[in-house]
Amino acid sequence: MTVIDTLPPAPATGGHHPLRRLLRLRPEVEVTAQGADVELAHPWGRQRVHALGERTVAALLDLTRADADLDLLALDHVRLLKLLERFPYLVTTTVADPLGTPLATAVPIARSAALPGFARPTGQLVLSRFAYLRRLPDGQGQDGESCVLESPMAPFRLTLHQAAAGAFVAALSASRTAEEAALLAGMSPGEGEALAGLLAGGGFLDAGKGAEAPLWDFHDLLFHSRSRPGRHDYPTGGVFAHQDVPQLPAVSAPGSREEGEGIDLPVPDWDTVVARDPALSEVLEGRRSVRTYADTPVTLDQLAELLYRVARVRRVIPGDPADPHGYDGVERPYPAGGATGELEVYLSVVKCVGLEPGVYRYDAAAHRLRPRPFQHPGEEAAFSELVTAAWRATACTVDPQVLLTVTSRFGRLSWKYSQIAYALTLKHVGVLYQTLYLVATAMGLAPCGLGSGDTDAAARALGLDWTAESSVGEFLIGSRPAGVPRTAHGFADVVAAARAGEGFGENF
Repeated sequence: MTVIDTLPPAPATGGHHPLRRLLRLRPEVEVTAQGADVELAHPWGRQRVHALGERTVAALLDLTRADADLDLLALDHVRLLKLLERFPYLVTTTVADPLGTPLATAVPIARSAALPGFARPTGQLVLSRFAYLRRLPDGQGQDGESCVLESPMAPFRLTLHQAAAGAFVAALSASRTAEEAALLAGMSPGEGEALAGLLAGGGFLDAGKGAEAPLWDFHDLLFHSRSRPGRHDYPTGGVFAHQDVPQLPAVSAPGSREEGEGIDLPVPDWDTVVARDPALSEVLEGRRSVRTYADTPVTLDQLAELLYRVARVRRVIPGDPADPHGYDGVERPYPAGGATGELEVYLSVVKCVGLEPGVYRYDAAAHRLRPRPFQHPGEEAAFSELVTAAWRATACTVDPQVLLTVTSRFGRLSWKYSQIAYALTLKHVGVLYQTLYLVATAMGLAPCGLGSGDTDAAARALGLDWTAESSVGEFLIGSRPAGVPRTAHGFADVVAAARAGEGFGENF
């Protein structure tokens, strides 16, 4: 949408026509009347209101079917208006022309929403830097409309019913008066003032003076507000919104770049593991990121043990084929919401005793490495980009031996979960990181989780469609130098001091 700075001539309005302010109950609200009492059922729960009066109950029922003019409610249904003010998160507010043609509708999306005021803001106005305009997916629009203005700072979603309303919002991307923005959008000054009032009342304008969450980036605040209930009204959790789409298999099939049967990995002997591993508390206190390596690289047998103990598929739990919500679950050594098992581990090997340099996928169900040979120079160049990015992420302190790239097959989550799918996969990455740290520390390896990675380079190096399966975590594994202990320094002394009330004198 292009906004020009030269104000066009004011549009002919054909006289003064005051805009109407219309209220209506959200379509999800169910009103059950029992004489003078009503019960309101809605996405946030239910309330029972006693002794409301039959006339007010009838008017409330009308609000489930049609809009009501706010000015008429204020004159003729004061009791109903007081009730709506008690439950403002159940009421939509529309600005419309005298014939009822809507311009914009404010839909409350949080219980903290109040009925938006209709004061006409004056002076210079500017849109919140957190506000964004988008098209809703087909079928999710209101009355056939699908263009909405949203913001994590606003307890409302603003449905824009006319293109001019979108142009007005775009005009306020720079500081302007409501009248100037209206002229740029081809609206009358009265329409601009009314829409500006709805924007201000809904929380879509910048209040100025650093009031707008100055420590948040746009995407972080949006992600936070939309991936947890409370600041939006979209269906959240295991709602199975994509049952019409075939499920992804519980275990990945070999990819097009994977040749042959792969490399079978040895299974660790548990008696040896139990006899060798330090106590859990020692490992927890000794856990640290190690950014130096021994002269001899990590070995294939060590990688095999690490992957087996951390990321193997213990079993696939068959879903009930008669259940439309049924799906095969995956059990692994680390926890995962819904047993989705969406994470995969790829190895970018630079130095490893017993393993050629290159890219491998860990086949977690078969405990096997599947080589992914480079098919053209661009993939090999992307491999170098990944390794270089990992080197930079350690402040250029260590040349990587093995880089583990954790990817997510997002469809395994989003088939079941709505709003929280990406947040959930990041939580899974966190528990996988901790499991890698603890097992690698117990084994005497050098672990180091990285804070970021190059999604595009990973997709090219690993041969992935990043919208279907993409990197969500990076972790370095190498051989631990002899001078770096795998457990806490003087752990027994530390415990004794803590028991004696002296506290921990060393920061691990």
